[in-house]
Parts: sequence; C-alpha cells; structure tokens
Amino acid sequence: MEKKHDLLDIMHLIYVMDPMCSWCYGFAPVIKRLVAEQEGKLQFKLVLGGLRPGTEKPLDDHLKASIRQHWEDVEQVTGQPFDYSFFEREDFVYDTEPACRATVTVRYLQPEQEFEMAAAVQSAFYARNNDVTKPAVLASIASTFGVDEDTFLEKFESEEMKEKTQQDFTIAKHLQATAFPSLYLLNGTNIHLIARGYRPYEGMQAHLNRVLQQLAPDENPLKD
Repeated sequence: MEKKHDLLDIMHLIYVMDPMCSWCYGFAPVIKRLVAEQEGKLQFKLVLGGLRPGTEKPLDDHLKASIRQHWEDVEQVTGQPFDYSFFEREDFVYDTEPACRATVTVRYLQPEQEFEMAAAVQSAFYARNNDVTKPAVLASIASTFGVDEDTFLEKFESEEMKEKTQQDFTIAKHLQATAFPSLYLLNGTNIHLIARGYRPYEGMQAHLNRVLQQLAPDENPLKD
C-alpha cells in the first residue's frame, strides 16, 4: 500500500503550450478545469513550448489568411472569443518567445501565478488584440498578479530568463511535443501521452483515468 501512495506522490501532469498558440487558447477552459480537479492529487508542471520563437519576418497576407482560418476553427470548436481586428495590424512579427518568457518570468517572481499569467496573456492577445510581443504590455499583465512592473521588466530582460525560457523549449522537444497543446503524465521516469493537440475534456479525462487505473488501480486519484 505504501508503494502505491509513493507512486501517486511523484506523478506530474505536464502541460506543454504556447500563450500565442490558438489551439492552446481554445484548450484553456479544459486545462483549467482539469488542474482545478486534480489540485492536491497530481502535481502540475507548465512547460512553454515555443510555437514561433525568434520570428523576425512580419506576417504576409498568405500567413494572415492561414492564421485567421485557424482562429475561426478554434472559435467554432471551443467557443472561445477572438478579436479579429488583429488582422488589420501592419507589419506584425509573430514572435512567441516574449510571451513565453513573460510566463517563465512570473514563474520565478510569483510562482503560484504562473498558470494564471499564461491564461491572461492568451486572453489579452486573442480576445482583446493586445500586442503581447511588447515587454510593456507583458509587464502590465504581470502587474495584475501583484508583480511590480519595473521588477518584472528587469527580470524579463535578464539573460537568466532568456536561458530558462530556452530550457523550456528544450524540454518540449525532448517530450516530442510536436503539437500544442500537449499533455503528459509523468510517473517517475515514465512518460504517458494524455493528449497531443486539442482534445475535449471528456475524452482527455477518460484517457487520463485509464492510465491512472493501469498505474495504480487501487489508488486512482480521479475516483470520487
């Protein structure tokens, strides 16, 4: 019996996402529900995947059309709101590294707010057309979680946070997270894929439940 309790104590849900990934935004209510339900049962780890880090070329009309189609698909499937005035922006550079680094920065300044910061960046970008590639915009979002803007910016611009963000990107590659969002269950050194790409809550929860049953059938943390 003790071994089973120890097993559950080291289980982690690992969520790989990018705040500027539209399907991750669509997945936001799903992962929020799952994390809330698993609080105190499974440890939760956020990994920033890096959708388009370091992009330098502005969006052209072809890419705008492709992205708009993705947004429309996400809105139709998930009901998440989008501000399509984004596509009126000129010379927008879709570099997702700053949004990822902002989330990592909050991880170190206000650890309990990291997940909420990622969600807030998503909403600012998709629902309100805020330019979350700008440090000042990201600092303003962080301030809503009690982080001083100057403190945030100093940390955000540090080589340490740039390196920590790259470390997240490397972890995502090692996990073979080839689509965002991706969700894994880590049990010791064993990694179990729960979802790759968007998945409705019911299907994802059922698969997680099956994996947990296989690992510890008498100690399933999803049981009522």
